[in-house]
Amino acid sequence: MPTAPSRGRIRRVLAGAATASVVLGLVAPTAAHAADPQPDQRIGLVPITPKNAAHAAAPADDTALDLGVTLRPRDPGALESFVTAVSTPGSPVFHQYLRTDEFAGRFGAAPADVAAVTAELTAAGLQPGAVESDGLTIPVKATVAQARKAFATDFAGYTLADGRTAFSNTEAPKVSGRAAAKVVGITGLNTVATAESMSRPSGKEIAQPKQAPATERQLKPNYVGGQPFVCSDIKDRLTAAGLRPMIDYNTPDTLTINTYQQAFGNGGAGATVAIMSLEEFDDQAIAGYQRCLGTTTNVSRVKVDGGPTVPPSKTVGVETALDIETVIGVAPNADVLVYQGADASNRELTATLRRIVTDNRAQTVSISWGLCEKYMDSSSLQAQNLILQQAAAQGQSVFAAAGDYGSTSCTDPSGQFLPQLATLSPASQPYLTAVGGTTVSNPYNTPVESVWNNPGGGATGGGVSAVWSLDSATGYQAGVSGPGYADLCNAPIGRTCRQMPDVSALADPMQGYLVTTYSDADSVYWTTIGGTSFSAPLWAAMTAHANADPKCAAAGPLGFLNPQLYKLGSTPGLYDPTSGNNVMSASGYTGSLYQAGPGYDLTTGLGTPRADKLFAQLCANLPASPAGKFNAVSPTRLLDTRSGASLAAYGETAVQVSGTAGIPASGVTSVVLNVTVTDPATDGHLTVYPSGGARPGTSNLNWTAGRTVPNLVTVPVGPDGKVRFYNGAWGQTQLIVDVQGYYGTAGGSTYLPSGPTRVLDTRTSGGALAAYATRTVPGSQLGAPSGTKAVVLNVTATDTRTDGHLTVYPSGTTLPSTSNLNWTAGRTVANQVIVPLGPDNSIKINNGSWGSAQVVVDVFGFLGANGGASFHSTTPQRLFDSRIGQATNSWPFGADEIRVLKLDGDGRLAKAKAVVLNVTVTNPRDDGHLTLYPSGQSAPDTSNLNWSAGQTVPNMVTVPVGPDGTVMIKNGSWSFTDVLVDVFGYYS
Repeated sequence: MPTAPSRGRIRRVLAGAATASVVLGLVAPTAAHAADPQPDQRIGLVPITPKNAAHAAAPADDTALDLGVTLRPRDPGALESFVTAVSTPGSPVFHQYLRTDEFAGRFGAAPADVAAVTAELTAAGLQPGAVESDGLTIPVKATVAQARKAFATDFAGYTLADGRTAFSNTEAPKVSGRAAAKVVGITGLNTVATAESMSRPSGKEIAQPKQAPATERQLKPNYVGGQPFVCSDIKDRLTAAGLRPMIDYNTPDTLTINTYQQAFGNGGAGATVAIMSLEEFDDQAIAGYQRCLGTTTNVSRVKVDGGPTVPPSKTVGVETALDIETVIGVAPNADVLVYQGADASNRELTATLRRIVTDNRAQTVSISWGLCEKYMDSSSLQAQNLILQQAAAQGQSVFAAAGDYGSTSCTDPSGQFLPQLATLSPASQPYLTAVGGTTVSNPYNTPVESVWNNPGGGATGGGVSAVWSLDSATGYQAGVSGPGYADLCNAPIGRTCRQMPDVSALADPMQGYLVTTYSDADSVYWTTIGGTSFSAPLWAAMTAHANADPKCAAAGPLGFLNPQLYKLGSTPGLYDPTSGNNVMSASGYTGSLYQAGPGYDLTTGLGTPRADKLFAQLCANLPASPAGKFNAVSPTRLLDTRSGASLAAYGETAVQVSGTAGIPASGVTSVVLNVTVTDPATDGHLTVYPSGGARPGTSNLNWTAGRTVPNLVTVPVGPDGKVRFYNGAWGQTQLIVDVQGYYGTAGGSTYLPSGPTRVLDTRTSGGALAAYATRTVPGSQLGAPSGTKAVVLNVTATDTRTDGHLTVYPSGTTLPSTSNLNWTAGRTVANQVIVPLGPDNSIKINNGSWGSAQVVVDVFGFLGANGGASFHSTTPQRLFDSRIGQATNSWPFGADEIRVLKLDGDGRLAKAKAVVLNVTVTNPRDDGHLTLYPSGQSAPDTSNLNWSAGQTVPNMVTVPVGPDGTVMIKNGSWSFTDVLVDVFGYYS
């Protein structure tokens, strides 16, 4: 059956190429013709020579080239259909994203095609490398002479208006007939087109001495949860310069007033934003910005092809600083990865974007660079299209600046305005969200937004792509036609040209975002910057906020947003600017203009975000994680590194779970593991997460050097049936993993919250548990209702005389060779335990040490009882951290203090019967214990964590949710301590 047309397909013949029109051939030849002799073919189009470019010497024969041969996916139609389905609400596979390592095997070129093209390239005298992890790109080393011969094209040299020299192939590259059907493009043959940043400085600048007066009023950090705001030292300097907030500049807190910020309270904790950069940036400038705001956002570099070589300056690094600091201000607890290409070339834009997507470390991507679609070579367009399809298939949200040159959108590579309608690439690509720009009037009262268009100072990009088209019946822009739409792409029957932008946000540089861009020996320099390169990271940061919120996180990242946004249509979550146009008089264009109006238009798209409403709508439409019921298995050891190599510093290991130790090969949603770290060389933490997914910014175990620490872990199983373990320490450690049970879609037991209730305390009844002794806790003491198959306990060992371990197991069974708690002499250790009941509804506790220990057991619920709830896993997210502040909880817990843990308002967690948390106590000033319990009742005489002064102690906690959707936390200590809370799932 033929594949139905799907959106995002490049049209057969590129516009403006009548004299050299080439069919790009997205549909692979049928099997009947695949073996027939094929004539050699030229791939793509001859690049357009820019105006005002003078001919110069051609590149020398020995000039080195780094080329990329882009292969055709094994089934382009299936790829496009999958991307549509996985991104569209209501689809059976909505949000069922591919793993990082799954794309190549499912949609990459067939191995036989890779081998055939590699052989052809080698035979042509080139040096192809191994296919990249996307399964679609073969890197090739060559010289100009080798490329000239291999691809039957000459090269010409140019001197551009800005003095830069460049070269370009004079003909589209020719490949053999055997390879032509397998190749869609060859990048790296020209250096004429360069990517440009879309930032617009306002010209306002404030110098802040690095040794500013160190008064409490001036330099006190302001970020204590909620939205950060700048320190009073800078506010005073801005006021002295006559600059007014919201009128002359914007900061994170004024963006909140203008409703760009959303009302989620975790600051993006657990989310990661990737920033695509083609320049170096100033670390001291970023540090100065964070010092003033009081933030501690983690900003890391990822070098691509060696990264940039030009050092940061007053002009170099401005764009990247704006992108980074926008994310810091809007999502201060997210992680920022800055992917830095070697320079601003078109090739590096493609290579850097590919690295972001194939790494798949970030759920959200911001692109503030681009070049005129007209001057993009067709091979790069094809390569970027496939990269963005992979991003959408993996669930990555990509935002790109729509451009700052109005309806003409861009200049040519020589810096000359184009007096014709044009769009910016990659913003015009169909598998990302293009972001336009607005300006705000009356900001202090009732803000009104209109199209950003400063006479002589830039205007939002927008218009109709001359390259890309979408299915006019099933594409996300079906039924959409912005005022002024024209068929610039010669769309085939049944398709319409891609229109952009999709959405907008504040971009006016005269109301720009206040950032630090560079520094010198004495000062850090603050300025205001606008342009659509501010709009794009603003959307990326807001989306990171939503991805980190448990309401969204339960279903994975939001992914490619366009199908969801266009499906919402008119919504309170989007403000619709209806005035203004995006013509730029400086461009010399005098034809029809794009005008704002009600509904979708080609200036501001669907509108600007009212983020608290918009993302609440998007999150509400997401599917919940599959419901699972608990199945106990005989405790089995899956991993013990003491019998082999330890887990290295910052190392990872994967453990096969599905299909082992009594766990079925399919239908498993999450697995329950008892994880123990022992003999750690340094302080550190362990993160457990499903294979194939991005590693979350949370922890399951935290330890100090030399300590043995256990914890129960409930973690989703990756699509390959594996779970990964990451050692977040700069020293090695030993790791022990025992499986206790699993949650699955077939059979099993539901959970009935209960208590917490203390059922055993050897300190007050029965005396300490002697060395190697076993004690029975009868069913009558546990209080298990009829039908109970297993009980959820918190078990604590204290007054331990020697090193040892504790094992909890069903009565009537043999003592297993696993453990639930491990300790070193003198330590107090607690751990959650899920244990099946024996035939007489009892359980046994064995002290596996040669010294006595006191044991305390608290009940937190039952599995298998009537009226229970099913388990839903969530992407691990940090709900609370008293060290850095969340809302009003920005200080350590005081002695006997009780605080309210808010979950997620009216979301899934607040409506759950119980939540599964990982709770960590750190920096305790004295011995103590922590108790979690549902709101609406008095604090019980139970505990979840027990510690000695100075210890860092984690424990998994399953706690019922109170009637108001909250949980209480009580510090049962005589002094202060810090508390961290991560959510891992809920029962509903």
